[in-house]
Amino acid sequence: MSTSAASGTTAPQSVREVDAVVVGAGFGGLYMVHRLQEMGLTVQAYEAAPDVGGTWYWNHYPGARTDCEGYYYCYSFDPQMLQEWTWKERYPTQPEMQSYFGYVADKFDLRRHYRFATRVETAEFDEASGRWQVRTDTGERASATYLVTAVGILSAPNLPDFRGIESFEGQWLHTAYWPAEGVDLAGKRVGIIGTGSTGVQAIPLLAEQSEHLTVFQRTPNYVIPARNREVSQQEMDEIKARYDEVWAKVRRHWFSFPFENANLLAGSMDEQERTRIYEKAWEYGGFPFLFSFDDLLFDTAANDSAAEFVRDKIRAAVTDPAVAEKLTPRYPFGAKRPPSGSGYYETFNREDVDLIDASGNEIAEITAHGVRLADGTEYEVDVLVFATGFDASTGALTRMNIVGRNGETLADKWAPGPRTHLGIGTHGFPNMFMITGPQSPFTNIPPCAQNTADWIAEAITHINATGGALMEATEQAEDAWTEQITAIAEQTLLVAGKDVHSWFTGTNVEGKAPVINVFFGGADKYMDMCEQAAADGYSGFEIHTPAVATR
Repeated sequence: MSTSAASGTTAPQSVREVDAVVVGAGFGGLYMVHRLQEMGLTVQAYEAAPDVGGTWYWNHYPGARTDCEGYYYCYSFDPQMLQEWTWKERYPTQPEMQSYFGYVADKFDLRRHYRFATRVETAEFDEASGRWQVRTDTGERASATYLVTAVGILSAPNLPDFRGIESFEGQWLHTAYWPAEGVDLAGKRVGIIGTGSTGVQAIPLLAEQSEHLTVFQRTPNYVIPARNREVSQQEMDEIKARYDEVWAKVRRHWFSFPFENANLLAGSMDEQERTRIYEKAWEYGGFPFLFSFDDLLFDTAANDSAAEFVRDKIRAAVTDPAVAEKLTPRYPFGAKRPPSGSGYYETFNREDVDLIDASGNEIAEITAHGVRLADGTEYEVDVLVFATGFDASTGALTRMNIVGRNGETLADKWAPGPRTHLGIGTHGFPNMFMITGPQSPFTNIPPCAQNTADWIAEAITHINATGGALMEATEQAEDAWTEQITAIAEQTLLVAGKDVHSWFTGTNVEGKAPVINVFFGGADKYMDMCEQAAADGYSGFEIHTPAVATR
């Protein structure tokens, strides 16, 4: 950690008056701070981690790396930066991502705006002044005209309420808070609960590092090989030479990837040719497999063909047919976020790895020495790893105690499910803007976060130019947006996630309202709609004075 980051933790107790408070130091937060300082506004930013990086500061678990390729999982706003930075691997590791964030923060002198190792405890809208009053866990207080949250989609860890966890005599960890110095697992019996994206990355390395690994799986996943490798200087030079083309394709792609749409339908293609295309995508690796055809998420027959292709790959990779069957999903491909892995299925061929099906025989309790299932079977472990994912989309916001007009908390408002307009604003919380907030796209995050931060910066300029003071989503607009994202999701096969514990629908968190949390209409269409709203004078939002806001 740099000296500048460390010095940022000093927290005076007086109220600091600023134009904007920004929460978060990941992709959205850093760029938002950059835009606001460019505009000449005063900014106070907070980050719970000791340095920049957001989620990527915390992701120290074994195998942690991106599942989008580095050359487009980054910022695009500065041409010089694109030429200066060279990615080492196709899918950057956590240390490489941390270095990248540090480079960006230093290049634009962003750390000076932050208080690090500081968590926002309360942000309350004061109706009399029309300002946000913010208090942190260090006792620092700030007052701001604008509150911008950039807390990430996957940043609030989900630890299910397992009975007896306090009695466990070994060491237990959540992957989201893995010690930066690592954990010595040599000679240890390790148990891991969860086989989502994080579990898929961690399991092969945990198997290598431990004496024995027991994997507790509730829902199997469709895992696409990542095909990670080092990136040569020649390849990186070629990418840098065509970055204009890369970002133009990213803007047009529904998932913000630098690829053209397939313009092919699996449901109407010859089986032999369809299989050839699947094989090509499988060898390329990663998320692009999902885009092999344009109808995979809409047509049942097309989806079945992709699902069965992956199932065949699982059967071919896993030598024990019974284990292969446990690892084989039976829900639509894509209904859960399909992770990328390296040697995931092959790991279950090891004699020192056991796969426990906890779907029909659920975990009943954590005991002093391990995990007991509902049928009474107990598995003894020395170290217990929870790869149980996140309270996605809403969790980091509802845990912050954000209070809007009339004393309404965001947690109360969103208890039945999130309600926003464009995933950026929510009624009753004036001048609060969200980057990658609930009901924003499921996509490659950096391009979308950058686009939203630009939109917010331009909205603030518009507010000032019109002589207004407060900008707030209307109830009608958030009703329409909620209806729209639900209608779009119901046209796809993704709503099947309600039955498979998907964070897309919040069903991975006990007691959370089972509603669609993300926009599945495509990042390209989403950005078009944001641009159109701005062109129409920020339709769906009203701009008024504090006096009007308190009526």
